[in-house]
Amino acid sequence: MSIERQAVDLRHEDHVTAGELSIRIYSSGERAKRAVGGLAACWALAGVTLFIPIAHFVLVPGFAIAGPIVALRLYTQDQAMLDVKGPCPACNESVTIELDAKDKLPLWTYCPQCRASVHIDKR
Repeated sequence: MSIERQAVDLRHEDHVTAGELSIRIYSSGERAKRAVGGLAACWALAGVTLFIPIAHFVLVPGFAIAGPIVALRLYTQDQAMLDVKGPCPACNESVTIELDAKDKLPLWTYCPQCRASVHIDKR
């Protein structure tokens, strides 16, 4: 597991500040472990739901089919966005904005301090 840092711009109206984006980079071994774990979790849920009357007719095949799909998605994800740190362009407070792993730049979000809209983009 390695963390890569990139410079980004934080914008609010005409104000721009510099921030730092943290991205987790997965090696092929880590991606394979995550894929096997996702597959095992789905198939374990299929095994557990086998004992639920009536619902097992839908749940077991659903989890069995979802297993390879989840595994493929986890294996093909080679990076995950973690957060952006920097001064808010609206309130000038130092903030950490948590991101979803699948977010892509450019991105609109809100400052956790003042709730102003913030546009995050590459430099």
